[in-house]
Amino acid sequence: MWFGTCTMLLLMATVWVANTVGYLTSVRMALQNVMSPARLAVAAIGSLPAGSSATAEPDFTDSEVVELQNALLENELQRRQLLIENARLHNELRSTKRMAAIEAVSSQDLVDFVAVKAKILSHAGLSDSLREAFIDAGKAQGLQRSQLVVSGAGLVLDKGTDQGIAAGQKVAHGTAVVGRISKVSQWVGLVQPITAEDFSAAVQIVKLAPQGASYGAKGLLEGTGTGGCRVTAIPYTESVAVGDEVFSADIDGVQGPRLYYGRVVHAEFSAGGEWDVRVEPAFQADTLQEVAVVQQRLNTARTGVARQ
Repeated sequence: MWFGTCTMLLLMATVWVANTVGYLTSVRMALQNVMSPARLAVAAIGSLPAGSSATAEPDFTDSEVVELQNALLENELQRRQLLIENARLHNELRSTKRMAAIEAVSSQDLVDFVAVKAKILSHAGLSDSLREAFIDAGKAQGLQRSQLVVSGAGLVLDKGTDQGIAAGQKVAHGTAVVGRISKVSQWVGLVQPITAEDFSAAVQIVKLAPQGASYGAKGLLEGTGTGGCRVTAIPYTESVAVGDEVFSADIDGVQGPRLYYGRVVHAEFSAGGEWDVRVEPAFQADTLQEVAVVQQRLNTARTGVARQ
């Protein structure tokens, strides 16, 4: 017992001396650092095997990687489809606004003209199968071959002389001129498009503005044979600019409704002192399904009044 008491007294004296000289403070801090949670965590991480991590990324199988890639690809395709649809709607809105302005110039009141609707049977002339079918059907009615078929390139309509269709009549889609009837038989008509090399028509330049339409120079629209048109016979003293619209000056020499041909996409002076004007047509022939043949007729209301 005496030995234990002496040992306790010696230990207390040692602690007192260590605290006096500052040794006890450093020992206490060392013990706290070793036992703190942060130090324990660092020590635990340090004890992990080489190449391992406390936050290691999960392993994916090949099928899961492929599934994720397919999902990303589908999202990208949907994003692109939305962009395309947005561009299409924007273009439709712009076209609608433009056509509204065009219709303000193009009179919809066909006083002396009527439009006979016709479906397009072919975009590339009369096929052999239709030609033979017409010939067989016409034999029973005593019709000659020349009365039944038409030859040449262009749109073939399901209307002919039996519906009052005649060569030279304008063919339109809405207010836009598609071409004119070049040949006609009993049941069908052949359309020469405005882009054909030997097509020509009297036209007038029109400038559309918020304040209204401004009518400009008159000229002759001709097909180029390459999908476009040009306007000739406009002197350099007249004003023409890209973006101007081109309308009919008359219909077969008669003042009638303003039919639309297209927009000026190129305009500059040529060496001959005239404008070199190029026009983009207002339609795409290969997308048309139905058109209207513009026919001149007497206004029966007026002729009826005259007889009274």
